[in-house]
Amino acid sequence: MAQKPPLFRVVFSTPWFEIEESVPEVPNELPYYRMTGPDGVICMPFTPDGDIIMVRQYRPNLDRMTLEMPAGSIDGAESIIETAVREILEETGHTCTDLAILAHGQLHLNRNTHIEHFVLAFDAKPVADAVIEGGIEPVLVTRQQFCAMVREDKIEQIAALSFLGLASAKLGVDLLQDSIALVRQRMKDEVVRRAQNGG
Repeated sequence: MAQKPPLFRVVFSTPWFEIEESVPEVPNELPYYRMTGPDGVICMPFTPDGDIIMVRQYRPNLDRMTLEMPAGSIDGAESIIETAVREILEETGHTCTDLAILAHGQLHLNRNTHIEHFVLAFDAKPVADAVIEGGIEPVLVTRQQFCAMVREDKIEQIAALSFLGLASAKLGVDLLQDSIALVRQRMKDEVVRRAQNGG
């Protein structure tokens, strides 16, 4: 028997997300809260040499600097790839000529409704006149350094680690060990396979 979905009402709104509360159906029923907002992208950009471009920024909720992948929300009618191109440029000052969607998923099934799209980006090159978003510093990380940070539990952003498992399971590659040429070709093969299967 299918469960009846709850009704929700907005109880708090910001330019970036809303908090919704379930409408009680019986007296004294505790409400359930969820966060809604636009879908987003999380990007792993590689330079031609295979280095990863990450971003360092201050996170007020943690009251400290973090090292993360470039990411952001889809703006209006933007496509996933258009959003990834924009976010990488805004946060790192780089442009990529080859981008592809690796996977889609939700990071918090218990509270959030929005979907995150994981995008691999290749051939990241600096744009001479790019204006990087305030408070964000691009950081070039070699794959060897990234691997060391994983081993030492210094990668805080779980989404960044998700790329490793997704690439292994879907593409059959090791993002930190295999050649970038192989990773790129496997991603191209996956895009062709999806197109042939109608998705």
